Amino acid sequence: MSENQGNFETYVKVYSADLDPEIEATEEMDQSNREKVSKETTKKEVVIVNGPYSSCARYIFDCKHAVLISAEIGVTPYASILSSLIAQFRTSQTIGQHRPNGNFNTKVLLENNQIRKVDFIWVNQDYKSFEWFLKLLREFEQEQDAYLALNSNEHCFLTIHLYFTEIKDDQYIGTAPLELITQVATEDIFTGLKARTHFGRPRWESIFSGFIKDDTGFTADDINIFFCGPAAMRNAIQESCTKHRFHFYDEKF
Repeated sequence: MSENQGNFETYVKVYSADLDPEIEATEEMDQSNREKVSKETTKKEVVIVNGPYSSCARYIFDCKHAVLISAEIGVTPYASILSSLIAQFRTSQTIGQHRPNGNFNTKVLLENNQIRKVDFIWVNQDYKSFEWFLKLLREFEQEQDAYLALNSNEHCFLTIHLYFTEIKDDQYIGTAPLELITQVATEDIFTGLKARTHFGRPRWESIFSGFIKDDTGFTADDINIFFCGPAAMRNAIQESCTKHRFHFYDEKF
């Protein structure tokens, strides 16, 4: 331990934006007085700093089934979350290559996390808004497919739900119904993902009911809804969460 350790300054400098000349003069006088007092005393001042404060997104890895719902740029808080999940998939792949049967190591995949299922729902006005994020989603899809191919007893970990609100499923491309084209195509015609794009606004009652009825075995208490988006959408989602007794977390938009 250095003998100089703990030899802290005994005053705090205050920095502020440009002020009115009279106020600025008062600020300078106060600062001068503080520095004068600090030189005359040897007392160690205690400074308490509040923050930084975390967001609700930090709880995502502490729940069994996380549903990430975002609208427009509300996806930003979840970008790093999905990147972290992909990193965990890659770690499990690396270890799986050295296992006798070549299978993935599920314990590494979900290391130190309770999370077992993620539904990612993103609502946008048009498909171009998704472009910056599609590379990440494609990577996740590909690596998850490889994982499921070697682990047939595992459930799909990430399910992607993309919604275009300006497009309706009864519209046409040329003379062909849009709905028919999307059903025939081997991948989504807008995003290139295996997950099909939905048209119009999400029907929250139907979506939330599906979380209980699927074969994952999760109860309402296991399901946590994380939302980042406009207030009007938040109110509708929160109302559905209350009805289904899901946990609801609101990220500031």
